[in-house]
Parts: sequence; structure tokens; C-alpha cells
Amino acid sequence: MLSQKNLSQFMNRKSIGILTYYWPPSGGSGVQRWLRFSDHLVELGWEVHVFTFKNPKYDVIDKKSEDIINPEIVVNKIKGFEPSKFLKSMFGNKSNKNLKPSIIRELFFFPDSRRFLIGPAYRFIKKYFLENNLNHLITTGPPHSMHQVGLKLKIDIKIKWISDFRDPWSNFFQNKLLNQLGSTHKKHEKEEKRILKNADAIFTTSKNLKDKFDKINNRCHYVPSGFGNIISSKPYKKFRILYSGTMKPIQNPTNLWCVLADLIDSHEDFEKRVEIVLIGNIDDYILNSEEFKRIKKREIKSPVSKDEIDNEIEISELLVVCSVNLNDSNDIVPGKFFHYLSSGKKILGISNNGSDLEKIIIETQSGRSFGYDNYDDLKNYIYESFKNYLDKKSINKNPPSKYMSLNIAKKIEQIIISL
Repeated sequence: MLSQKNLSQFMNRKSIGILTYYWPPSGGSGVQRWLRFSDHLVELGWEVHVFTFKNPKYDVIDKKSEDIINPEIVVNKIKGFEPSKFLKSMFGNKSNKNLKPSIIRELFFFPDSRRFLIGPAYRFIKKYFLENNLNHLITTGPPHSMHQVGLKLKIDIKIKWISDFRDPWSNFFQNKLLNQLGSTHKKHEKEEKRILKNADAIFTTSKNLKDKFDKINNRCHYVPSGFGNIISSKPYKKFRILYSGTMKPIQNPTNLWCVLADLIDSHEDFEKRVEIVLIGNIDDYILNSEEFKRIKKREIKSPVSKDEIDNEIEISELLVVCSVNLNDSNDIVPGKFFHYLSSGKKILGISNNGSDLEKIIIETQSGRSFGYDNYDDLKNYIYESFKNYLDKKSINKNPPSKYMSLNIAKKIEQIIISL
């Protein structure tokens, strides 16, 4: 039997499980959120047990990210089936060219293509929790199928469960584009509401989404992704405009390409000094568009590690981040924004008016945000920034300390303790 002292230590033990699909060697900004928070929770005295998957299908690989995993974090990899290879072979087959992937997905892969991981994850984590006397679990999505694992465990073994929404669910632009059937959208809404009602706490990465979810469960918390390290600045020979990350057609900043092309054509000094760099998975639709093709002196780079992106940011002057050009999709703050924010450099946002991205750029005084249809103001801002660069008047601001991930992790700790 445990002694009174050992029993007290056991009862006060700080331990947490985190279920995340994206974990090193996954690249991109999405993985950084819980990679950093896990590290800080360890610093704050928590036992952290991460649950992720064997042989996951990541769009971007960053091998260097494996080197920064805190060695005190216990990482468990769960075996499970993913249909991505099957789907690729099906839709890559010329004989199946008339099949629509979106219809197949919404009919057979609800809530997303990782649905077949739900069962293996539930069984593994249930056994693990009971054997290791864990009590708290955070599930983070997308993929939102991870939340269904949390719900099953909440009902079955009465764990304390936090559902973390890095992106919206039923209102997520990806779901709007993929799901063509009204019945599918209602199904997503119903399942989302079930998750929200049963979670002990809910995290969102935007205030707008928190306000929406508050109507279903008032235990919602705005938990921004924040940033870890401060990125310094280095002098560079060019006026450098940088975009990094994925860019889908729904994010295509057509007016930005037109503005840049017009400035290059009409201002010799701008044409000589500007350098435009895009790093990441840029959709072919954008690269082949007439607006983008007009731009001279641009460079497209494949995805690189976070360290290499840091180096790119150090020598850049304007950092571009895009939300989505879709009505009623204003509740997204890309994780890339906080990566940029850590440099104190000017951020150029492209988003709908009144979006959470626009609001946080205004709040942090980190730059300007422009609507997708705004040409004149955008052009004036870019050329004004260029003149400041020439006159050596560019000023880098100190990033707000409240968005440092350690400070956010302290808030997370208090929420967990309060459950």
C-alpha cells in the first residue's frame, strides 16, 4: 500500500496526455503549437505523454523538428490504417477520372480521412491511461477525428478532457469546399456540437470561434498558438517580400500579385531592389494564374525546416500571411502569423474585413491587413514600406510577451488544474 506521503504525492501528481496527429517529423506551422506547449508543460513540472501515429501521411516533412522534442516527453506511436495510398491509386487511375474525390470522402470518410485511426487510438489510450493512472487528456484537431477519440474515452473511463480546435470544424473552409451535400454539413454540425457539449474545456485559436462555441459550452478558452524564440533581423541587399506555408486557391491574393507587377513595371527603383520569395506548397492554380505570371523576379522554393524559415524571415522586410477569401470564414488566425510576429517585422495580411487575422494585426500593431478586393491601399502600403526601407526607417517592434508560448502554457496549466 502507498504511504500517506506517497499517496499525497500521487494525488498531486501533474500528468497530462496529448493526442495529436501532427508531430515531428511533420513540418509546417500546425505541429509547432503542441510541440512547444508540451515542452513548456514539462518545464512547469508536468509529466507529458504524447499519443501520435506510426507511418502518418504528412504533406511536409521537417526532420530537424525531431531534434527539439523534450527528452522528458513520453511519445507513444499508435499503429493504424490510413486510406491515403488507396485513394491516391483510385483517383490517379485514368479509368477513374470521372470519380469525384470530394463526394467519395464525404460519403465514406466522416469526419475526415483519418477516421480509421479512431478505434486503435481509443483502445491504446484507454489501456495506457488505466495502467499509468492518467486523468487528463487533450485532443487537438484537425483532423477532428481526434476529438472523437476523446469523446469515447470521456464516456467510457470518465477522464478530464480538453478539446483543442486549431481550426474550425463545421465552418472550416476545407469542409465547405469538400462537402457538396447538405446532409453532410448537418452531420458535421451535429458531431461538432456533441464534442463541444461533452468536453470539460475547449481551446480555440481565434476569439471569433470562442464566441461561437461559448453558445454551446461556456467553458471555452481563447488559447493562441504564440511563438517560442525571438527571430533577429539581419541586413540584406534587397527589399524582400516573403510568403511561407501552404497557399490554396481560396487564399489566392490576386490583387497582391497585380500590385507587385504594377510597382515593378512603373518604378525602376522598386524593380531593381525588390525580391519576392514564396516558400511552401503553392497550388498550381495560383502559379499558373495570369496575375501571378505577371510578376518578374520572383522565386518559388519547396518547403524547408523551421530553422531555415527563421533564416529567411531574418533577411525579409515584409511578411505575407493570407486567410481565406470566403464569406463567414473569419475565425482563422494562421499559426504562421505568430511565427512572423516573433520577428517584430512588418506583417502584410490579406483577409476579409473584420476577420480575426485583421483584428490581431491591429491589436499587436504588427502591420496592416487588406481585403482581397483592396488594390489602392495595398499598393500605397507596399510602396511606403519600400521607401522606408530605402531611407533606413524600417522599425522592428518587440513582440508582445503575452504571446510567448511559455506564458500561454502557464494559462493552459491553470485551466487544467481547475477542471
